Amino acid sequence: MSRLFGTNGIRWLVETHGPEHAMRLAASAGQFFGPGSRVALGMDTRLSSPMLFNAAVSGLAAEGCHSVCLGTVPTPLVQFAVRELGLGGGLMVTASHNPPEFNGMKFFASDGTEFSKTQEAEYERIHETINAKTVSWDRVGAATRECRVQDAYRKAVHSLTRPWRGLRVVVDCANGAAVGYTPEILTAMGCTVTPLNSRQDGRFPGRLPEPLKENIGGLMAAVKAEGADFGIAHDGDADRAVFVDGDGKFVSGDNSLALFAIDALERGKGPVVVPINTSMAVQDAVEAAGGKVEYTAIGSPGIARRMMENRAVLGGEGNGGVIFPEHQFCRDGMMASARMAEIVSGKGRLSDLVAALPEYHLKSDKLKILPGTGEAIMARVRANATGKVTEVDGIKSEAEDHWWLVRLSGTEPIVRVTVESGSEAGCDARLKEKVSEVRDIIQSLS
Repeated sequence: MSRLFGTNGIRWLVETHGPEHAMRLAASAGQFFGPGSRVALGMDTRLSSPMLFNAAVSGLAAEGCHSVCLGTVPTPLVQFAVRELGLGGGLMVTASHNPPEFNGMKFFASDGTEFSKTQEAEYERIHETINAKTVSWDRVGAATRECRVQDAYRKAVHSLTRPWRGLRVVVDCANGAAVGYTPEILTAMGCTVTPLNSRQDGRFPGRLPEPLKENIGGLMAAVKAEGADFGIAHDGDADRAVFVDGDGKFVSGDNSLALFAIDALERGKGPVVVPINTSMAVQDAVEAAGGKVEYTAIGSPGIARRMMENRAVLGGEGNGGVIFPEHQFCRDGMMASARMAEIVSGKGRLSDLVAALPEYHLKSDKLKILPGTGEAIMARVRANATGKVTEVDGIKSEAEDHWWLVRLSGTEPIVRVTVESGSEAGCDARLKEKVSEVRDIIQSLS
């Protein structure tokens, strides 16, 4: 298990880790990037974000790094700024989809991508050994305000999407960083936009920031009430977007990813990169469009790097995070929103596009384990596995009518069990069976 990093960045409870923690994290990043480096710095709308943002400025300055302060912006804009301005790296103060009592930090390399596993390991080595010594008084880093790259980002999204008129779209910004971006981008494309939760508020009064089906009932109702063509829901830092069709029905992230993949393969040729827990609906759609799926470990940093290595046309996850390589190699909820508007405008109702995809049912559960027992549990799971077994990330077994995946969490002592089948009854039965098997293994090792 990683000491600091989860799947995407580092997160913590603000009440237990305050500004000193953020300052040390940023100072460690300053040592990683090197004195004299210019570092993009952004934050989401959480109440604690300004406090931690200012602590991060201090931490970077103590190591002789200069902060390029973007203020409250979506995470993809920070990544865009790193590349657009030729900076040494970037930091984003955010806990993404976590509840308001959490905050965190994401780290970006000089190409704008999230740290690789190798870079995370090097960063953690620095963090373990860093001392409180500040550079000499005449080498302390400065902080400057950057206000131009925000418009450059909007123009970059517009340059990759054709303007469409007549679409009605409801956008749920979750009181987060998408405020001021997605509604304006779609309006400039010619859409009529009804905004929801469109005031920045780190208490997230409209809904919890994770765009799960159970959290976006207001958006689903608004799409129907407005007679909109579709709806969009972001997470707190807007690197993800999930969709609601014109009937007010939730569209799974795997299904929207399949639609994006089909569109990408119509534009160019190359693989589509997705994590090992992605629905077969994506593979079926990609293969029907003449493409090929490549599977990676779970987490967008690994997906982005595989995409760069193999010149992929698209990458993404089933949680609403999609990477468009012609734009940038990171998840981008605003770009996904604009591209979905283009797809619906050109191809018809979102509900009809989803109905044309193969139907699968994917469900998961998690079980607590004792710290230190994970490897033994996975060894037992591997010994019991039948069918086609792969170990890209955890242990996955594929049979004719279903697949299952058992995977250890990288941040907490739990094991996750995921099952997919062509029928909901079959999925429920297989999941119950696999969870029971894994529970028996856990109990035998407790």
